[in-house]
Amino acid sequence: TGERAQFGKAIGVNQALKHHMADCAVKSEFAKAPLYRAAYTVSTRPEHADFAVSHAKVVAGEAALLAAKNSIQSHGAMGYTWECDLHIWMKRSWALDKFWGHAGFHKNRLHHWLLKPTAKIGADKTFGEQLSA
Repeated sequence: TGERAQFGKAIGVNQALKHHMADCAVKSEFAKAPLYRAAYTVSTRPEHADFAVSHAKVVAGEAALLAAKNSIQSHGAMGYTWECDLHIWMKRSWALDKFWGHAGFHKNRLHHWLLKPTAKIGADKTFGEQLSA
C-alpha cells in the first residue's frame, strides 16, 4: 500500500489503512503460538492433537480471512483485478476455511472441550492437561 497513490499521496499514510494492517499483523502474530503448538503436538503426541489442531485451524483461518479482506479493502476495486494478486489470496482463504472442517465445526469442538464438567480451566490447566494427558 506504500506504492499506490490516492489524492496525491501514498495510500499507506492514511491512518485507517494503518489500523487495518495493524489488525492483520496482530491477528497473524497471535495465530503463531497455536500453530506451533499444534505442529509440536501432532509430531510428538498425535493421539492428543485434536484440541490443538482445532485451535490452530480456528485462529489461522480467522487471521487469513481478515488479512485477505482488509488487503482487498485497502486496495479498493484494484484488489479484485488480475493486475493485483490479492483476489487469489482471498479465494485461497475461502477455500482453506472449508478444508478439514469448517471453522464452525472446530469452534464447536473447542467449546465442548472447554465447557465440559471435567475440564480444568485456568492459566496452568486449560492447555497443560491436553499436553500431559
